Amino acid sequence: MWTNVYSTEDLGDFLRESRRVQGLTQAQMAKKLGVSTVTLSALENGKNVTTAVVEQYVQRLGYRIVVVPKTASVEVEE
Repeated sequence: MWTNVYSTEDLGDFLRESRRVQGLTQAQMAKKLGVSTVTLSALENGKNVTTAVVEQYVQRLGYRIVVVPKTASVEVEE
């Protein structure tokens, strides 16, 4: 699964849904990341958190971040 993210809210929605698909609660994921549930909730609700937390969360879910220009035509192969 992959997605386009255009805002912190989009990113939070994607991470929340991915976490749920993997059967993890916020408390379980927060513990895996070594952050508070408040921080995790903030991220999933599109609030500002450190990029280190975002990167760690994305990696823990088994994804990676790829940044491309908005005008790029991109094909994703898994």
